[in-house]
Amino acid sequence: MPVGVPTRGVSESLTTPVALRSLASVLFVLSWTSAPVWAHVPGIVNPDAVWTTWTVEPLVLMTVGLTSWVYARGVRRLWATGTGSTRVLSWACVSSFAAGQAAIGVALISPLDALGGTLLSAHMAQHGMLAGLAPPLLLMGAPGVAFAWGLSGVPGMRRLAPVWRSLGALARTFSTPMRAAVVHGLTMWFWHAPMLFGAAVKSDLVHTVQHLSFFISAILFWRALLGQRSASRTVGAAGAAFVTFMHTGLLGGLITMAPAPLYPVYVGRTGGWRLTALSDQHLAGLLMWVPLGLPYVVAGLVLTSHFVRGHVNELDVRLEISE
Repeated sequence: MPVGVPTRGVSESLTTPVALRSLASVLFVLSWTSAPVWAHVPGIVNPDAVWTTWTVEPLVLMTVGLTSWVYARGVRRLWATGTGSTRVLSWACVSSFAAGQAAIGVALISPLDALGGTLLSAHMAQHGMLAGLAPPLLLMGAPGVAFAWGLSGVPGMRRLAPVWRSLGALARTFSTPMRAAVVHGLTMWFWHAPMLFGAAVKSDLVHTVQHLSFFISAILFWRALLGQRSASRTVGAAGAAFVTFMHTGLLGGLITMAPAPLYPVYVGRTGGWRLTALSDQHLAGLLMWVPLGLPYVVAGLVLTSHFVRGHVNELDVRLEISE
């Protein structure tokens, strides 16, 4: 729990659980009542019907809604403490977290989710948002600080302390960039095997497990990269970023250059978009190869610049001392 969290009054301590339960209840009811109308539509999604295929899953809606509410509450409480609080959680952090939540919404709620069952390229774009876009944006929003302030004083949080400690220990196990890069890389290659990818398209349960695997491994990976503070350690993080870019590019290249469709589940489903299964696959491979690899390149370049600047500053200090 953060040091210096202001003590809450009796009224706030009573209303917070009520607010949490009320928000959860509203989101639950809305998501279940809207699900029959907006639920994922099985079968082929054609261009004329794409904007009617929103996917409003109860668990996704509740998770995004509750985490956004807790984050906003934490920001409000921290900023209310006054001077210096905006340096801990700046507007840039808040904007980054909001952009990350929006990316999750586009990937899992917008028609992109339903379209992923018709076009491999849409499915690939969805995976790129879950693995390469949303996780770094969320982490740059300093969610740990905001959630600590947002959940402080809520009854029952202390009883969850052992769970948080266990999750923290697990995350620290993969805190080195190369370990996290290996886990993230194995996850990417594992789920892009044709048989497993096809199973994810056919089964909602397998699809959910696939998305969770991408997102959790990406959180571990980006946490390891963004958590490197000293210049001496950023070189390893930069190396992990570039290695990830290279092997995901290799996977994208293999998908792009394949002479025949690798994913039979999409054969016969792409005609409404004036694409063959092979041309759609080539587009999907190009997406993974170039635009979806850009976050790793940017991260690698930024980390490399931190490493170079750190050593330049160290050299300047040594020269000043020698003079």
